[in-house]
This record gives sequence, structure tokens and C-alpha cells, in this order.
Amino acid sequence: MDKFITISKLDEEKINQILKTSFYYEDYSSSELVFDNMFVWNYQKQIEILWLHSELAIIRSLEKDNVWIFFPPVAKDQENFLRGLDYVRGNYPTNIVSGLTKTMVDAAQNSGGLFLYDDYFSEYIYDPRELAEMKGGTFSRKRNLIAQFKKKYAYEFASYREENFEDVIAFLNRYRAEGGACEDFEAITYALEKRRELNILCDLLLVDHLVVGISIGTISIFNHAVTLFEKNDFNYVGSGAILVQLTTAKHYANCRCLTRQEDLGLPQLRKAKLSLNPIVKERKYACVFDPITIALYHLYADTFDDSPDYVDFFFLHTYHRDRSFYVMRDNQVASALHIVMKTMAFNGRELPLPFVVAASTRLAYRRQGLMRKVMINAFQRLRELGREVVALYPVNPDFYLDYGFVHYTFTRNLKDYISTFECGLEQTNDGRLLSEMYNACIQHCDGYVQRDENYYGEYLNSLWQDKVVFDLIKKDGNPIGYVAHKDGDIDEILLCGDECPVHKLVDFANANLSHPEGTIPANMIRIINIERFLLNMKFKECVKAKISMRITDRFVAANNVDIELRVENGRADLSHASEPELTIDIEALTKVLFLGRGDFRLAFLFPNKKMVCFDKF
Repeated sequence: MDKFITISKLDEEKINQILKTSFYYEDYSSSELVFDNMFVWNYQKQIEILWLHSELAIIRSLEKDNVWIFFPPVAKDQENFLRGLDYVRGNYPTNIVSGLTKTMVDAAQNSGGLFLYDDYFSEYIYDPRELAEMKGGTFSRKRNLIAQFKKKYAYEFASYREENFEDVIAFLNRYRAEGGACEDFEAITYALEKRRELNILCDLLLVDHLVVGISIGTISIFNHAVTLFEKNDFNYVGSGAILVQLTTAKHYANCRCLTRQEDLGLPQLRKAKLSLNPIVKERKYACVFDPITIALYHLYADTFDDSPDYVDFFFLHTYHRDRSFYVMRDNQVASALHIVMKTMAFNGRELPLPFVVAASTRLAYRRQGLMRKVMINAFQRLRELGREVVALYPVNPDFYLDYGFVHYTFTRNLKDYISTFECGLEQTNDGRLLSEMYNACIQHCDGYVQRDENYYGEYLNSLWQDKVVFDLIKKDGNPIGYVAHKDGDIDEILLCGDECPVHKLVDFANANLSHPEGTIPANMIRIINIERFLLNMKFKECVKAKISMRITDRFVAANNVDIELRVENGRADLSHASEPELTIDIEALTKVLFLGRGDFRLAFLFPNKKMVCFDKF
């Protein structure tokens, strides 16, 4: 196989010569193939290049989990572009090619790849003259912020010099300490250190000689501007808006367009980029060659009515090849399911929670026991990985009862609430606020799926692909919950309180809310390693018990055990039971363990717990 080497400044001229004559040169408005952008992210020598010949180069970047992601082939014409894709397909079939524009996708339809819309890396494109002038009603708020900044602060806008380096580092450290994203700090410092080798433009915003903003960008060979990095101190009101205006007016006003790059799926970053009135969010694509992934994609798309953008999002950002289980028939994937990993708080500990989604079988292969084979394979593999349980939200509960799943959470219909109130709705994309509200509402529950700001960030973005929005539910102006909905149809609702909201745009009365005292069956769970689960249970220190039992499981053979359970000092101990005093199947035992319901000889050990689960996928 040909040898990749670390990309270097020596490659710049050759790359740019090809790009200037490439078939995608005229309308290229993105950032991946801008050499300065590649160079500044190469601070750990993680970007490599392979020259297949003088008119074709393959570039790749080592990303998280040590996975190579490939750039669009650097190619003069369509023939060489296809040859580049074919090289990736032949030598790295499970890796993806990212950052493809629509022009590239159109040229590569016969490449054998699956092209997926990648919302995370689609770039925001602007008219630089608009950002330099900020005229009209669209920019009225930005102008007000700029006016406040000018009035309040004695500021200076200056080109970066080497003697500013330590001041910039101090600014970045302050930015990090106040909660700002810092994933690009190493790239920023590398860019500053290598500034004289590059064609970058760097400016500082200072207030009383203190750095409160930095902007680093470049003008590409495509005659478009690229904002590589931009940071501002949000304690200085208006610093972000004036930094954008001054930088654009100084350097980029005569460029064809300006890209401020992607939002990486971060809701607050998306909000900030949209507030600057982009011409378009240019759609970018990733190419997948792995035949199994492609087959799983088509089974999903053919079975479910999710939008194409949502399905693409799932397979780019949620799907994991090693967490998908399937069976083949007639050289195609006939039946499959996917596992999404979550974390469950239960019985005073954190429990890894494999969550089944998108279980489906092609119509022609149904009623042939294929899903049973898929489930067996999934349970066996999850046991090997040390997992104790597996959960899901059932569309058809009866179907999953056959596999040993048991309802462990319940919902209540909001129309059962006696009290109602007129609520206000306010759209939000604040993952931190949503996670804080979630944690406040479930704090007194004994079992729930853990959610944090990152969880909500991905959740917001996944539902956004289907145009589902999150609205805060407000009572007397204060948020008391949220609703995720599309045109009034509710996907999820969270409420801190026992009153039903009323609003003309959303039918709350017919919504079901996960509730520890609910009666409508909702999420289901299945124990796949009963001995491990029992050994990890926590008990009250005062409880002492000894009971022998035969556990039967018609689906997971390893769960068929005769055990003696001894409880003392808050922990359980297990040994073989020669003459079990009771026989219990896995479904009945699950109800005892999670709900405290069932045989009194066991139920007293596992008192009823308050369980909720809002997750459906």
C-alpha cells in the first residue's frame, strides 16, 4: 500500500495548483481544502497526505477513537476525483470521506458510495459586505450591541504582533475558566506560532490594553474568506459583534463570500452563526463505502418514516458498526437492530444501559424468526461486554414481551390532571438549561436515564433534522418544563409540577408524561445477566435474608440458574442452590427487582422504586 506522510508546507503549492484547475473550483465555498485551515489543525501531525500522482492527492485526518477521516480528493477533473474515492473504498472501506460539496456528490454518483447529509459540518456562508456594514433591520440588534460597546469601553482594534502572545494565552485561559469551549486552543496557539509560514490574518480586540477578543482568518485561493478561529469575552457586551464587523471590514469586504465554518452540532454556536444572517447553510456530505452500513441504512430508510436528513444524521452521529446486529438473507440485510448506549441511575449506582432502537425486518422476511436470531446475537454480545440489562421504548409492546422484556416505567395522561394553567412557550436550544430542568424533575426518583448538557446538545440536533423544536413551558413567565414538538405534535414533554399546560398551538391534554405514579405502560427492560445484576444490587444495611431459587429464562440460556441469594451488610452473595425453594421466571423476577411487585419472599428485599424514563430512541 502507498505510504501516507504528514502534510507539510511543501505540499501547499502542489495542492493549490490542482485546486485552481479542479472541476469544483468555481463554486467552492467551504474550508476543508483551504491549506491554511488544514495546516493549523496539524499541530499534532495528525493530518497526512498521499500523492497518487501529480494530479491526485488523498488527505486524511486522525480523529477521536483513532479513526481516519478522509478529505475530499484533491483532483483536477472528475475522473481523478472518482479514482481518489475508489482508492479509499478499496483500501479503507469502513472509513468515510467527509466535507463533500453538492458539486462533488453530483460528480461521484457512480462511485458505489452512500452520500449522507452531514449537518454538523455544513458551513455557514455570508456576504462579507453585509457583515462589514451591518445595515438594515436584520442587523439592528448587532448595531445596538456595537453602539453599547463603543460607548462603554475605550477599545483598540489592532493587528497581532509576536509580543502579544502571552496576552492572548492569558485571554484564552480566562475564556476557558469562564466556561468557553477550548477544543481549538492548541490549534490557535499553533497558528500563532507558525503565523509567518502561513497566509493568515490575525487581529485583536483590546479594552484598556487587555485582550478581550481574537480573530484569525485567511483569504483562500478560491477568493473566499475563511474565519479560522474567533473568540471574544462575553463579559464585554457587544465584543462579539464588533469583532466580526471590524475584522470583515478590514480584510474580507471584497471577497466573493465568507465562511464562518460549521456549528459542530452545538446549539448555542448554531444560534450565534444564524444571528449573523448567513446567505445559506451550505449542505455538506459524507461518503460511506462499507456495504453492511449501506445495507443497514437502506433497511432503516425503507422501514421507518423518519426524514432523510434524520436518517443521515443517525448513521453519521449515532450509529456504530459494532453496536448493530443483523442477519443476512439472499445477500442482503434482512433483519437488524441498533444499540444506543445510555447511562441509567438505579439503586444508588450508575448502570450502563444499552438501548434498542430501529429494530426491523424486511417485509419479505417477516414471521421467519429472524428478529429472534438478531436478539439472541445482541444479548450474547452485550453479556460478553459485561452489560446486565437492555432497554427500549416499544411501538408494539406485545412483540417484545416474547423476548423477555418487562414494562418498568409508566406514564400518565395530562388530561388526568385536575388543575390547568395558560402557559407561554419560548423556543430554546440551551442544552445546559434543559439538563438542569431535567435533573430538577427527576431528583427524587430512584431510576432514570442520566442526561447532561452534551446529551441535550445531540438530542436537540437529532430532532432538528425532522424540524422538531424545543419550547420552554412557562408559567407566570418562569420555565417549569419543556416540550419537544413539531407543529403541535409532541415528541417529548417534561413538567415539574402536577398541572396541565394549555396553549393554542400544542395539544397538551393528549400528551403522556413519564411519571413514577403513572399507570400507562411505557419503557421496557430486560435483564441479560441476572447473577451480575444481583451481585451489584445495594440493600439496606439492616436487611438480612437467605433464599434459594430457580430462575428460568426461555431466551437467555445463561440466566437459567439455581442460586442461593444471601443478603447481609448491604450486599448480596450468590452460591449454587441444590434444592431451590421457589421457581421464578426472568420476567417475574424483573418486576420484583424494578417495581417491588411479585412473590412476597423476594419483594420485601426490593421495595417499590420511583422509576421514570423519557427516552424513546
